[in-house]
Amino acid sequence: MGAARRFPSALQMLLLVSCGLALMLGPVMRDVLPARFLFDDGHVRAVIDNPGLAPEDPSFHVLANFYRTLGIATSPAIASTLAIFLLVIAVFLAVSFSEWNRVGLVGAILLGLTLGLGLVYLAQYTKELFSLLVTLSILLALRVKNNWVRFPLVMAGPVMYGVLVRPYWLIIAALIPVVYLVVRKTTNPLVLIGCVVLAYVGLAIAFEVWRGEQLGATREWVNLGRQDTEVASLISTPDFGSSYFAGVLAILVVAGQMLVPVPLFAMADPYYVVAGLAIFGLWALVGHTLTSGRCRTDAGAAWLAAVLVSLFLVLVIFEPDYGSYIKHLTPFLPLFLALAPRRRRKQPELHRQFAFDDEVSAGWEASPIHRAELTAIQEASR
Repeated sequence: MGAARRFPSALQMLLLVSCGLALMLGPVMRDVLPARFLFDDGHVRAVIDNPGLAPEDPSFHVLANFYRTLGIATSPAIASTLAIFLLVIAVFLAVSFSEWNRVGLVGAILLGLTLGLGLVYLAQYTKELFSLLVTLSILLALRVKNNWVRFPLVMAGPVMYGVLVRPYWLIIAALIPVVYLVVRKTTNPLVLIGCVVLAYVGLAIAFEVWRGEQLGATREWVNLGRQDTEVASLISTPDFGSSYFAGVLAILVVAGQMLVPVPLFAMADPYYVVAGLAIFGLWALVGHTLTSGRCRTDAGAAWLAAVLVSLFLVLVIFEPDYGSYIKHLTPFLPLFLALAPRRRRKQPELHRQFAFDDEVSAGWEASPIHRAELTAIQEASR
């Protein structure tokens, strides 16, 4: 007889060890990270220590009150552990423990990326904790089988996030059902790119009407205020003019640079090259999901792709630099992980046939009833 499958498998053992290590490292990350990774943490702690403080972003008060409500406003180590614990839960929701035998190398790389970046950007006081809660809400909603019930559950997290913390998430929430319908209908790359162009045309008109500005103007305003700060990976919107067409063309150039981060590759620094490869790999995975037909046959994958594509469309408009871009993607990495391709399962009938053949060749004498059952299976599978 063949050797019994090991439990846990190598990938399952990697999962358990990696998650355990992340939980142990979470409370100490604040002490070892460079200061440039702890800006959010510093802002939140300042608001916690001084509730009357008026930071540039009022959502820091929302976050500080959230930590106070949980009773961990003065316990940074517990706050870090909580964030990593929630990230680990999201990882297990994205790919169930039994499925880890099928995710292969892609799943292992995504696991390392998720936990590694999680330790850098989530193991502190940070607004990305709310983003992680949105991820958890979406992964839980996708466990509901009825699509009509699933729809409001998927939308609840993004809408609440937009209302309470980050208003641009209301744009993302509005895009999600539209993108979902598109990816369920087509896998043609040219059609998908055309839909992206149409989306930015609509957004350009909306921004001009309601905000009186071109797409990307907020990014330029933020970067203008950071001229005295050394940021090596700024994202700049090209100036092609003031027309709608020019604004859409400029934002499409930025979108291309955020899919394939050529500016990072051009730095020829290993740190930035690896970051660029990670960004490209994540969106290549989403692109494969969109064009492979998976979204047409798997509603769950379609919802995941819709959320990630909608997130990307809006981040292209606002992200000031690649560091912020990676930070804002980090809490959503479990959604990318959920899209990791799975190896096919072996057919159970064939397993039983092979087991029968092995046992017969070894001289095993089955009972007449058992032998008749297995013989019928063997004959049916020929």
